[in-house]
Amino acid sequence: MDKYNIMWTGGLDSTYTMVVYSRHEALLQPYYFINGRKSEKYELSAMKEITELLKADPKTRAEILPLILIESGDVPDDPEVKEAYRELKKKSGIGSQYDWIARYARGKGLKGLIYSPARALSDSTKFRTCVESNGRAIKQVNGIGRTFYTIDMENSSEALKLIFGDFIISETYDLTKVDEERNLRDMGCTAILEKTWFCHTPVLGRPCGYCHPCEQTVESGQTWRFTAAQLKRYEQHKAGVSPLRIRIGSYMDALLGK
Repeated sequence: MDKYNIMWTGGLDSTYTMVVYSRHEALLQPYYFINGRKSEKYELSAMKEITELLKADPKTRAEILPLILIESGDVPDDPEVKEAYRELKKKSGIGSQYDWIARYARGKGLKGLIYSPARALSDSTKFRTCVESNGRAIKQVNGIGRTFYTIDMENSSEALKLIFGDFIISETYDLTKVDEERNLRDMGCTAILEKTWFCHTPVLGRPCGYCHPCEQTVESGQTWRFTAAQLKRYEQHKAGVSPLRIRIGSYMDALLGK
């Protein structure tokens, strides 16, 4: 069986990749990168529960290997990668995770790690902007019939090739979160969908409503994931209300079960 290395966070996009690949005869090796995020214990819990659901699903044909945890101390220093990342960040504002993931993959010789960025409903995502302003992605089909993308190594900048050249980009590159949700429901995976985690700054174990992933989730139409109080905090954030005031309010709401 072919083996696929999948970068998994327990979020909707990477979980979508895990689900669709699980429907094929393949070995799935998920990776999770630890860097001290407030959401880590919730992401790890989501992945554990989703793995159990996948293994119990009669439609699962893949063998899901134990999750590999990558600690920040396992990431080697690489000045060349750091400089390439700084160049791309300056142009498109991509997150710092791409620096240390690229350094880890290059240092450990890990090629073909699948990353799952979704397509935005309207404005382009930072990832897509980064790719399209520094080169292009080539659409392909793998051995189990799944669509994927790789960086065009002949028509992309050196920085883009250095940071993303060893990655495989999932079919989520052409799907919005709405598409992913609809497809998961159509596949009978609503329970898995509802287990996915997205908030970076949870409040007493509940989505905050105003961090960037919460903002993206609201704006992708998935308001069902939030309470009325959490949606109110999203509106306050967009209106420019003080972050401290919103944070204090979020704790009060969580304590009241709102």
